[in-house]
Amino acid sequence: MKLQMMDMAVVAAAPSTLRLPAGSRPAPSRGPLVINSRRLMGLSVLRMAFGLIWAVDASLKWQPAFQANFQQILSDVAKGQPGFLGWWFGLWQIVVSGRAPIFAILTAGTETYLAVALLTGFARKSTYSIGILYGFFVWSVAEGFGGPYMAGTTTDVGAAIIYSLLFIALLLVDAGRLSVDHLIQRRIPAWRWISEFRR
Repeated sequence: MKLQMMDMAVVAAAPSTLRLPAGSRPAPSRGPLVINSRRLMGLSVLRMAFGLIWAVDASLKWQPAFQANFQQILSDVAKGQPGFLGWWFGLWQIVVSGRAPIFAILTAGTETYLAVALLTGFARKSTYSIGILYGFFVWSVAEGFGGPYMAGTTTDVGAAIIYSLLFIALLLVDAGRLSVDHLIQRRIPAWRWISEFRR
C-alpha cells in the first residue's frame, strides 16, 4: 500500500474579536398575555353561564308548587333507596316535617344567592364554598345520591354532584377580572380574603 502526501498550504485569516450585543434581544412576544386574558374572559363567561343556570333553577324553586310539595318531594326520593341509607332519608323527613315551607324558602333563597353571586362575581371564594356544600347537600338529600340504584330505574348520578365539581374548579382557577369583587378590592383591599385565595 502506497501513501501519497500532498503539500498543502493552509491560509488562516487574522483573528477577530467575538462581539455579543447586550441590548439587542428580541422583544418577548405578547402571545401568553393574550392567551391568559382570553382564558380569564372564558372563565368569567363560564361563571356567568353557570349563574344563569342557577337563576333558572332558583326561579323554579320560588314557584308555589315547589313550596307546597317540598315534603312530598323528599318522601318520593326516599322510596326505593337501599336499606342502609334508610336512616339518612328518615332523618331528613323528620327534620323537614312541619317545617317544609321554611326549608323550601331556604332552598329558593340559597339558589337565588348563588345565581346573583355567580352572575356578578360577588364574594367568589365564599360563594364557591357555599356552592360546593349546597351541591353535596342537594345531591345527598333531594337527589338521593342519584339513586335509587336498582336495575331499570336510573343511570344518572344526579346533577348536583356535577355542580359541586364545577364550583371546586371555579374555586381553584377563577381570577375574577370581570367581577364585583375586582371593583370592591380597589377600595377595600382586605376584601381579597373574602373573594379569592392568595395566589
